Amino acid sequence: MKPQSRTPRKLTCALICAAGLAAPGVHALDPAAFAPPGSFVSLDTHRLYYDCKGKGAPRVLIDYGIAGAAIEWGKVQQALARNTTVCVYDRAGYGWSDPGPSPRTAAQAASEIAALASAAGWQGPLLLVGHSFGGLDIRTYAAQHPDAVAGMVLLDSSVPGLTLSGVPAASFTGARHPLATAALDEVPDRDEFSIARYLNSRRKAVFTQMDELGHFTRSGEETAAAGALPAVPLVVVTRDPARGLPDADAEARWQQAQQGLATLVAGGEWWTADGSGHEIHRDRPDLVVAAVRRVLTRVRHGAR
Repeated sequence: MKPQSRTPRKLTCALICAAGLAAPGVHALDPAAFAPPGSFVSLDTHRLYYDCKGKGAPRVLIDYGIAGAAIEWGKVQQALARNTTVCVYDRAGYGWSDPGPSPRTAAQAASEIAALASAAGWQGPLLLVGHSFGGLDIRTYAAQHPDAVAGMVLLDSSVPGLTLSGVPAASFTGARHPLATAALDEVPDRDEFSIARYLNSRRKAVFTQMDELGHFTRSGEETAAAGALPAVPLVVVTRDPARGLPDADAEARWQQAQQGLATLVAGGEWWTADGSGHEIHRDRPDLVVAAVRRVLTRVRHGAR
C-alpha cells in the first residue's frame, strides 16, 4: 500500500466537469485551485488524502471537527512546517478522501489514523492535534497506541458524556451545514475555507456529517472506554467564553469540561483563546501554532 502522489484521473475529470456545469452567475471552477496538493493512500475499503510539509520530528498530525477539511489548516501547517514535519489529512468522506465504512465513529477514525501512518510509512511517534470532534479521534488513538504518541494538543475538543439539554449537538462538535450556508458549487474565490466549503457540499461529505452526528454519543463512549492517555505533554486550548454558547450556564459547563481535559495528563496545560470562537484555527491560528510549538519544545526536551 504505497502512497499515490498523482491526482487520480477520475477526480480531475470530476472537478473539470463540475466547472463546465456550473450554474449561470456561479464562478467557474478553476481545476488548478482544486487539484489536491498532497497524496493518497489506499486502505482496504477506501482512499485517504493527506499532505505533509516540512522536515523534522516528531511529526505533527492534525484531525479536525465534523464537516471540516484538511485544506482549512493551511496557514497553521505552513507556520509549523518551519519547525517540524506537519501532516493534515481528510477523514473518510470529507475533503478529497473517499467515503469510508459506517458507522463513522471515533474508534473507526482512530483505526484509520493507524492505517494511514502505516501505509504512508511514517516513522516515530506522532504529535497529535485534535480540533472539536477530532479531539475524540486522537484521544481514542492515543489511548490505544500509547507508544505511538509523542504529545497532544486539543482545540475546543468534544468531551465524552457531555450532553446538555436543549443545546444542539452541533454546538459541541463544531458541525456545520454546508448545504444551508452556501449554494451548491458556488466558489467565490481561492480562500482555503471557501474551497473546504465547496468540497464538503458534496453528497459524500453531507452523508458523512450526518453519520458522525448520528453516532456522536457512541464516539464519546468509545473514547471513554479506550482508557487513559499516555503520559505525554498536553495543551488544551478553549474558545473565548464571550464567543461561546448564548446560554451562559451551558457555556460555563463547556469551559469546566475543557479545563478537566487538561487534567487527563499530569502537567497538562489549559489555555483560553481570547477573541476566538469554536474555529480556533481560523480565528487564532497564531495561538494554535504557539500551542503546538509549546508541546514540540517539551517533547524535544524530554519533558512530561
